[in-house]
Amino acid sequence: MMSTLSRNAQCILKILEAGGSFTTSEILELARRAEYAEVCKDCAGGDTFVIAANQLVERGIITRKIGKGGYHWQIVRG
Repeated sequence: MMSTLSRNAQCILKILEAGGSFTTSEILELARRAEYAEVCKDCAGGDTFVIAANQLVERGIITRKIGKGGYHWQIVRG
């Protein structure tokens, strides 16, 4: 499945797999870390992040909920 996802989507998934629920700004901050450098090339920008994250939501892989601090993103556990 990962191979069919964009690099930005893979970046978001890798970060979300590391821990529960993150806000958009938290994910963008984490994407800049060295441990994600291999996958997270250009996810550190807001527009590219939103496009990739919404694709993951549409596929039912992650959820998006509005809350304190903006949107909170989380992997769907099946």
